[in-house]
This record gives sequence, C-alpha cells and structure tokens, in this order.
Amino acid sequence: MNLYISSKYKARNPKQIQNIKFKSSKHLHAHLSPPQWEGLKQECFKHLDLGFKNYLVFRVLKLGFFYVMALILSLSAISDFAYSQDIYLRLTDYGGGKTNLVIEPFTTAEISYGLLTKVRNVEIVIAKDLEYSLYFDVFTDTTSLSDSNSQGILLRGKADMTQLSIVCEDFASHEVIFEQNYPLADALRKTAHDISDDVIEYIIGEKGIASTKIVFSYRTGSNKELAIVDYDGFNFTPLTKNGRFNLFPAWAPDSRRILFSTHTKNSLCIYLFDLVKKEIKIISSFKGLNFAPCWSPDASKICLSLTKDGNAEIYILDLATKKLNRLTYNWAIDTSPTFSPNSREIAFVSDRTGNPQVYVMDIHGGNLRRLTFHGSYNTSPAWSPRGDIIAYVSRENDHSQQVYVTDPYDFSPVRLTYDGNNEEPSWSPDGLHIVFTSNRTGVYELYTMNWDGSRERKLTDGVTANAPDWSPVIE
Repeated sequence: MNLYISSKYKARNPKQIQNIKFKSSKHLHAHLSPPQWEGLKQECFKHLDLGFKNYLVFRVLKLGFFYVMALILSLSAISDFAYSQDIYLRLTDYGGGKTNLVIEPFTTAEISYGLLTKVRNVEIVIAKDLEYSLYFDVFTDTTSLSDSNSQGILLRGKADMTQLSIVCEDFASHEVIFEQNYPLADALRKTAHDISDDVIEYIIGEKGIASTKIVFSYRTGSNKELAIVDYDGFNFTPLTKNGRFNLFPAWAPDSRRILFSTHTKNSLCIYLFDLVKKEIKIISSFKGLNFAPCWSPDASKICLSLTKDGNAEIYILDLATKKLNRLTYNWAIDTSPTFSPNSREIAFVSDRTGNPQVYVMDIHGGNLRRLTFHGSYNTSPAWSPRGDIIAYVSRENDHSQQVYVTDPYDFSPVRLTYDGNNEEPSWSPDGLHIVFTSNRTGVYELYTMNWDGSRERKLTDGVTANAPDWSPVIE
C-alpha cells in the first residue's frame, strides 16, 4: 500500500479532539483492497496512539460520488468503499515529518543567459518559499529519495521566453499531480510566490502565504508613515506621505483595504485606505482618541478604542449602519482588541487591576475573564487565525519585552523570544508564523519567526518599524 503522509509541523494543541475528514480532491493515490484498507486503519490508529495525530485529512477521488464524513477518535464507522477504485489520499498531522519535495534544476527551451538568470532566480525564490512554509523538506536532487520506500514530490520547471511551465509529480509513480504555466514577466518574484502558493494549495490543501504582505508604520524624520513589504521583506513600498503620525495599521479580511490612525490637529482619527481605488476616507472621528482598530473576520464591523466618554473604552462599530456599541465600562484603560477567528470573542488589554493584563470577553462585552497571570505587565494580544493560540507581549524582570503564546482557554504561557526587546506580534494567515518588532540591533525593525519561536529572520534594514500587521491571503 502506498500511503503518503504530509505534515503541518507540530501539535499546536495536544488536548485538541482528534478527528478525520473525508473530502473530494485530487492528490497522491493508493490502490486499496479490503485487507489494505484494514491495514490503513491500523496504521492511522498507530499514529493516534502515539499521540500526535490531531488532525487527519483524507482526500478521496474517483469514487463516483462526493463523500464527506467527520469522525471523532475512530475510523471504525467508515462506510464500505469501492476498494478497487483509485483513492487519492492526504494525511495531515501536527507532529511528524514534513513532505519531501525535490526541486530539479529548471531548464530552458533555448540558450539565453538572460532567460537562464530569470529562471534560476525564480527557482531560488520557490525553494525558499516552500521550505519556509513548514510543509516541506526541500531537496535539490533525487538522491535523497533514491530509497524505493521513500515518498515525495518532484517539482520540475521548463521555460521559454514568455512562460514557465511547472510540473509536480509523485516521485515513486511519476504520476503528474499538478501542472500549470506562468508568465515570465518583469515581476519575477511575484511569479515565484504565485507558483509556491499554488503548489502548497494543490499538494497540502492549505492556502500558501508567499504572496502575502506586511503593512507597518515607520519613522521618517519626526513623523511616521505607513509602508508595505512582501512577506519575505522584499519590495518596500511607501503607502502614506502625509507628514503625520500614521499608526495602528490593520488589514481588512479582503486584503484590499487598510485601517489606520492618523493624528490631526486636536485628535487621533481612524481612516480607511482603499488599495484598489487609491482612496482614503475617514471612518471614526469622535472627540478625543480613535485608535487600535481591528476588523471582524467578516469585515462588517471594526473593534476600536475611543476616549470620547473619558477614559479609553472598547467599542464595536458597524460599518454599514454606523451603529456604535460600547463593550467595556471601567475606570481603567481598555485597548488593543483582537477578534477570535469565529467572531465570538475579543481579547484586549486592560489595567483595571493596576497593571496591563490580557482579558477575553464575548462580542457583547459579557463573560469577561482574565487570561494572563504570568508577569505584571502583559499587552498586545494577537489571536491566531487557527484559533488555538494567542500571542502577546510580557515584560520580564529585567524590564525587557518578550513575545509569548498561550492557549486562549487554559493559560499556559510559552516564551518565544529572548534577544533584545520584542513586541507587537501579528500572525500570518496560516497561523504558522509571527511578525514582530525587535530592537536587538539598536533600532526597532521587523522580524518573523515560526509559531513556536524558531527560525527568526530579519525583514527590514535601516528602517525604524512599528505596529506590523500581516495581510490575509491575497487572492
């Protein structure tokens, strides 16, 4: 039996209920007879017993019908299948190895130094994207998969002067599982990122993040403007040039709009930047401070902090009706709201106990609970798109600021950063990476790391950066 197992990295929440989904999709295949099916079930149970199979996804094709089933902790209830059919299968876990992927050197249809250079640069970017994704172990030759029992994906590319043809095939069977052509225009990095995202989505079934961007505030003289960079730090693009303090940028879920706060003469107001229309309009201009905006996952509302009634309180503003609903009623400062992915809860910061701590409430302001109990100064909550982790910043005994993560329902802090001051975490849309600011080089700059604190990398150089926000997947 040819069982192909790929990984989303590690167990994010060991207490999570294990489940299985069946879903129609084309992927790697196995020809299963009844005994093989029983063997497959035993293999899955073996991994479950090892305690690291938190989420398994089987993708079934060519069964003659669309079949979807969710099971909990058992495969025994699976209906009988037509065992002689081809079954394309993906088994995704959070605990084991990654998918082996070999990128063979791309070739060209004609001898041209310029074309060879273009193709080589695209190949390098793709390799970095796929390796960074945490889904793949990337190799440059097939010798690593020479064992007949090895499983893996072979990625090939062939270019002419106008396009690059990409083919992915199963290493063992040589069956083509993905094939597409891409233009070789001037924006080669964008082409490479598009290829990487398509490979991830087709093989893993998840949206890739290679085409995402990061917006942030950066210092220009005595002011702060907004800028955007690619997720890997390339293509720095200024966004505002109004000579003011532009703060707290927040991507809309459609990735086409950005909220931000700007100082006017006597107040701090919230504006909306439409990236498609290149238009800026005011969203919130109540008396006092209008700041720290965040979007609801459906983009119909924003949560924000206002001082119009005295101290900073948290409100929800319906963008269609303009109805404002106050959520907090407290003498303290309540700020930095962040929605849970299901829109049912909001994490925020309050100093109602004397020092800032992270709290969670429902979207009506009820069911309030304190989340952080480690350290006396905790700020900047950021709820993971997967819903299982909240990142935040905690002040240490040495007065440094460090990024932590915790389960949002069972406080269990894990420290991720150690070098310098590290602040303002924001999640990638796949929930596997975090962008943050750090002054470890003497000035605050942008860095990213994996969700567990590993593999930090610097994105900016010579730019004093603050308040990064990672975009959603850009369609």
